[in-house]
Amino acid sequence: MADTAAGLEGNAPEPLPRFIIRDEAGLSVDLNYLSASAEFNQWVDRMFIRGAYFRGIDYPVFLRLAFDFEPGMVIDEIHAREAAGGNACVRFAAGISYIVGQRVGLYRGVKVSGGRAEYLFEPVSLEYTVEQPVAGGDDDEEGGAVRTESVVVSQKTKLDFDEFVAQIWLKGVKFGVDEAEVRKAIADDYVGRLKIAAAIAPTAGADAGVEELSDVLHRDDAPGLLPDGRINLARFRNRFPQIRAGARLLRKTPLVLGALGRELTGRPVAPPVPKDFDFATLSGEGTRVDRDEQGECLVAAIDGFLDIDNDSGKISVTEKVVNRAGVSLRTTGDISLMGDEYEEHGEIQERRVVEGLNITTYADVFGKIVSRGGRVVLKQNLSGGSIVDPGGEVTVEGRVSGATIFAPGGEVTVGAAESSLIVARRVVVGERAVGCDILADEVQVAVVQASVLASPSLTIEAVRPRGQAETLISVLLPAEDAQRALLAQASAQLESLDQADAAARQLLESARTQPGVANYMAVAGKLRRKEISLTAEQQAAFIKLRDKVAPVLKVLARLAEEGKARATQREALQSAMAAVEDERRKLREAVTCSIGDISGDVIVRARLQAADAKPVAQMTPAEIKAFLRATPPGSQKLLVAAKGSLQWRLADEAAAPA
Repeated sequence: MADTAAGLEGNAPEPLPRFIIRDEAGLSVDLNYLSASAEFNQWVDRMFIRGAYFRGIDYPVFLRLAFDFEPGMVIDEIHAREAAGGNACVRFAAGISYIVGQRVGLYRGVKVSGGRAEYLFEPVSLEYTVEQPVAGGDDDEEGGAVRTESVVVSQKTKLDFDEFVAQIWLKGVKFGVDEAEVRKAIADDYVGRLKIAAAIAPTAGADAGVEELSDVLHRDDAPGLLPDGRINLARFRNRFPQIRAGARLLRKTPLVLGALGRELTGRPVAPPVPKDFDFATLSGEGTRVDRDEQGECLVAAIDGFLDIDNDSGKISVTEKVVNRAGVSLRTTGDISLMGDEYEEHGEIQERRVVEGLNITTYADVFGKIVSRGGRVVLKQNLSGGSIVDPGGEVTVEGRVSGATIFAPGGEVTVGAAESSLIVARRVVVGERAVGCDILADEVQVAVVQASVLASPSLTIEAVRPRGQAETLISVLLPAEDAQRALLAQASAQLESLDQADAAARQLLESARTQPGVANYMAVAGKLRRKEISLTAEQQAAFIKLRDKVAPVLKVLARLAEEGKARATQREALQSAMAAVEDERRKLREAVTCSIGDISGDVIVRARLQAADAKPVAQMTPAEIKAFLRATPPGSQKLLVAAKGSLQWRLADEAAAPA
């Protein structure tokens, strides 16, 4: 039928732009002359407004030409087509036609809402006016015209997809028409409202990220094993893996741009811009960033332990072990470290044990720290826990409360202490000690309240009251029993040497009175000094005399050697006795007790130490507390007071307590 021909070729078509080619193959775009989709889009607008439409349209290609070529992308498309063996011409339709005016009214309005377009499909028809003879009219006998009248005739028709695209475009729906759905609705004479187009939401891209390149980034938190093969639930297998220099740890994954969305009008909708970051900001101490053909990699620069700072995100490899999650049964279990340095930034929970060397914590400690010497530094508090460091240095910058510090061969420095046991070679309490038990070779405390202290050397700025409890201070006197025994033994040996010297002198006198001995010794002395010379007869007589007194001479020589040995022994004994006396003097001079201001009940006593007493390092906490409170025989009270001061030195005493 004439109306289904879907239009006629225009009589006065608009001149085609140079990027449009119309030939026997159809309608194409020469990409060599197209700058961007906007240029094609503007031409399409003009054509559709003039009533044109594209016959036999290839709708996906048409949309791509209209919207997908941003400035600069046309060149990429040309190169891609040439690489695939094609050319720069893109066919998008069979030709250009113009819609008949009567058919324009067939296309209804579009309902657009929420990024979708709906169209009401209904039966359509075209009306024509035709001339028909009037029934019963008189004919002209002479062959004249028959009388007629004009009649409007309605003829059913169908929509056309090519026209539909153009008309919908003019109604604002330029993008996203569902070609298959529209063609099916037209072919099936569908009646009703139907979604014919939908906007495309932008596709989100991907942020730049990191890819793990090494298994060492993952700790083995499986339960540890005991020597007999049983599971140790209190300890993990490998909480702090070691990393070798040169190990590749992470790689940066580049950001991925998202795809543009597009509204029904064709306006592009940009996706969110993916986030990027400077990969070098992840490089901490002991790492570096290397670049290769695959991108940037984080590489360990030294042998060490992994440290991930959750706040800054930096990844470091350090010679010391650094833990930031705290020590608990959930996070780490008990920790036993072979490294030389350990830093803990989280809390060490109650009943958890950390063993190592040179341990530093930055949060409160409620568990137990065991150090193999070195130093233990707590930046915060020790509460209810304990520190064992037999020969190292322990520093608690905060408070020690209800805790135990055992460092019999080391030094302990704390800010303040309460209800705690502290044992060390030297103890310094910067603020106050309240209800504490302290045993050391040297004690320095700012303020003492209701505590028990024992040391040969005590310096206390003040004693203050606390309830009804008193402060007990024991000045430990040196154990001189062994030294006295040594001096007595040395004196006995000197006396024995003197007796031996006296006996040797008697033997010498007796030997010299033997016949010929005095004469031989006189002549031998003169010969040795070259005062005389002997004739042959005198020489023979002298030899004969020597042979006669030889046994006596041997006795005299032996007595001389024994005398020299006794002299050497006497000198050694006298030197040793002097050293012992000097040590006794130094020990006595080191025994002091200084209390600056007393305003609470205090008892100060001088207490002898038994030479055979159990070493402190072998005592339990209960035994140490019992030792501090014991009053052994020979103890002497130096002060019982509630006010005043005390300056006492053992060296100033006439004698030590009996």
